[in-house]
Amino acid sequence: MVESAFDAFYRAHYAHVLRYAIRRLADLETAKEVTAECFVIAWQKFDEREPFALPWLYSTTRNLIGNAYQKRERERRLMDALQSEAAVQPRESDLSDVRDALQRLSELDREALLLTYWEQLSAADVAQVMDCSEQAAWKRISRARTAIRTALIEERRREGAER
Repeated sequence: MVESAFDAFYRAHYAHVLRYAIRRLADLETAKEVTAECFVIAWQKFDEREPFALPWLYSTTRNLIGNAYQKRERERRLMDALQSEAAVQPRESDLSDVRDALQRLSELDREALLLTYWEQLSAADVAQVMDCSEQAAWKRISRARTAIRTALIEERRREGAER
């Protein structure tokens, strides 16, 4: 019973919420993700006796869009910081290069770097989160920075050689 009530609710409001998200994000994929997340939250809180109205969905979507903007800003700051470490000029494909380089790091080094740049934690805080000494956290952060710097420089060299 609840599922069919939610299905009807979903069908009635999905397009409205998606359009709302698209107009504010100008990125279809992110808008779809935000819309899906909105309906996951709605499903978790759904009560067919008191179904949500469209304004509740818009408010929830607005909050999720704010989170998406914060995520973009964190990605931009991470990219800027890593590019600064690598002493390279920004390019359009740099975010992709940084993501690729991050994926090649060990899980622990990647986590230390993301906690430092993405979450803006100090080395002492990173150590606490990762349950290691502050010295070990610094070593992971340093190793990850060096690996990212090397990967970005190598990518630049490869692109220069291809020209």
